[in-house]
Amino acid sequence: MSHAPLVVCVDDDAAVARALSRSFQREQLSSLATTEPEEALEWVLENEVAVLVSDFNMPVMNGVELASRVRQLRPTTVRILLTGNTDLDTAMASINQGEIFRFVQKPVHLASFMTVVHEAVTYHRELAAIAGERELAARREKLNAELEARYPMFTTPARAHDGAYLVQRRPDAAYAELGLESLLELRRTR
Repeated sequence: MSHAPLVVCVDDDAAVARALSRSFQREQLSSLATTEPEEALEWVLENEVAVLVSDFNMPVMNGVELASRVRQLRPTTVRILLTGNTDLDTAMASINQGEIFRFVQKPVHLASFMTVVHEAVTYHRELAAIAGERELAARREKLNAELEARYPMFTTPARAHDGAYLVQRRPDAAYAELGLESLLELRRTR
């Protein structure tokens, strides 16, 4: 079952937040809108948020601070910053602290903005896939280490200088412990 990606919109102007939220829903995106950055952080903790769209100038917490905290909580959430004025300091802080995906100038041109949001959703999916692969690799590494600790050279067999595998003869008890009694019978018949 596939579900619509979730976009969280934060703007201290409630009318702007609601309007953007309605626009996201028309684009078959799930959407939550708020004027409170702390509420947005709760949503990010509780949900798989694909995209955060945040105004830069907000009284309690600016957009860079919010994006930075979201990045720490959920690195796969892609962050977009809305701003009425982009100076170099704002841009540098956004990139360095919040790792902003895109800046969007206010007033928003809706068609181009929706293109940016869809690009952000695609990027989120890529980041989530990479994170999943890393998690799987870490679990595999842990399991291999556990196997290797219990059965030395099980996951990485020893090799001779010519590349041939070195087979270590194990005591019969080791085979029995592994449930390989049929191998024991073969060994005894030789």
